[in-house]
Amino acid sequence: CFLLGSQARRRLRFPPPHAPAMEPPPEAADVDFSEVFAGDKIAFNNSKLNYCRVFVAILSGCVAGVLGLTGLSGFVAFFATALLLSAGLYVKVGCQPKPFFKTPSDIWFDGVMQAMLSYILFWTLFYDIVHIY
Repeated sequence: CFLLGSQARRRLRFPPPHAPAMEPPPEAADVDFSEVFAGDKIAFNNSKLNYCRVFVAILSGCVAGVLGLTGLSGFVAFFATALLLSAGLYVKVGCQPKPFFKTPSDIWFDGVMQAMLSYILFWTLFYDIVHIY
């Protein structure tokens, strides 16, 4: 549809002549980038954290099974190795996990239950292999 004359001006919304000028963009010092995240990088970091957590859980489960740990001592061994891994990663990121993870608690608690299942599997497997057979 082709409009001519005053109809075109009514259709197009021009700003009024007394409109204020646009504000200049904020200075770099005024912008807070602490809440800006790269989703793909955080997902990559979380997947690598879960990989490390499961790998350490499998190794510690094998060691706990070979050593013959049973009951609460086996779970204490798991939580000790999980805490050791988390503390090592916390130091590795310079005690500032915020740029690498969505929340700082991710480095301590993310994927612990998944790792515990792998730990229990290998703990019981190696305990059975070494001490029962």
